[in-house]
Amino acid sequence: MISKSIAKRYAKGLFAVGEKNRKYKDYFEEIEKILKFFNADPRLRKALMLPLLEIRKRQELLSDVMRMLGVSLPLSNMLAMLLENNRMGYLPLIRDVYREIADEKEGRVRGTIWSAYPLDDNVRMRIQDMLKEKMRKEVVLEMVEDKTLIGGVKVNIQGTIIDGSVKRQLETLKENILKE
Repeated sequence: MISKSIAKRYAKGLFAVGEKNRKYKDYFEEIEKILKFFNADPRLRKALMLPLLEIRKRQELLSDVMRMLGVSLPLSNMLAMLLENNRMGYLPLIRDVYREIADEKEGRVRGTIWSAYPLDDNVRMRIQDMLKEKMRKEVVLEMVEDKTLIGGVKVNIQGTIIDGSVKRQLETLKENILKE
């Protein structure tokens, strides 16, 4: 929980700067690019995220990476602060919080939809449209295939679960029969 609040402070600070100079979308893309770069080279990620090297060497390494990737000044400053405070490991969480803040500003919510089989694009779009109407926000759903479902779908948006799976319907039917 503490890590989420720390990530929130960094994400809010960067977002405030991005909102002021109208580059908050660019900053998110830069964070994504940096994380992909770090994930592609585990040795580099370890060197920057774990305080095994002395701080000067890590600062030089980070500076080289930022220059190579063309990272903007506000994001460079945030990364330098993360490095100095041994919090580079928070970067993925900062990205997630930053996305939540940007989604909130743009009237968008993200969720997950589970189904036993891949859904047809038309079906997925109909579900998204229905949820958009209910939530009065744009809905972006991530598809997850779950073979434990017999059929139907299950959706989670901001902690609210809508279970329209056949498995749940059978459980409800069983409960109703046992009540009688």
